[in-house]
Amino acid sequence: MVAGLVTIAAAPDFTEDSMWAGFSEAQRAELAANGQVALPSEYGDPYIITQRLIEEGRSRLVLRDPLPLPFAVRFLQGTADADVDMSVALRLLDHATGPDMRLTLVKGADHRFSDETCLKLIETAVEDVLAQVD
Repeated sequence: MVAGLVTIAAAPDFTEDSMWAGFSEAQRAELAANGQVALPSEYGDPYIITQRLIEEGRSRLVLRDPLPLPFAVRFLQGTADADVDMSVALRLLDHATGPDMRLTLVKGADHRFSDETCLKLIETAVEDVLAQVD
């Protein structure tokens, strides 16, 4: 049973709405032919995206149907996140339903969400959700 949820740069349905939608025809062909495609990464080695990941992602989409979250939820998102656009957080907040959902946008925070201020926000969000658990 889920008692609460804290997300950082949540990217629901990313395999379909971000990866697949962003693939070029050449990348889609490579995925079909080789079962994988390599995407550049700012963090070192390329990301290897497999056909299995895309297919499994399609079986786990959450934004196509109602998404009830009947517990305390805290979404945390940086406005300078180059990997997960702020619009994804807004879409998730608008789509999900629940009695206690909050989205915190941090101006200038990137995808790592790991500076001292962001780490404190994570801690506070977790403590707040835990306080809501009976």
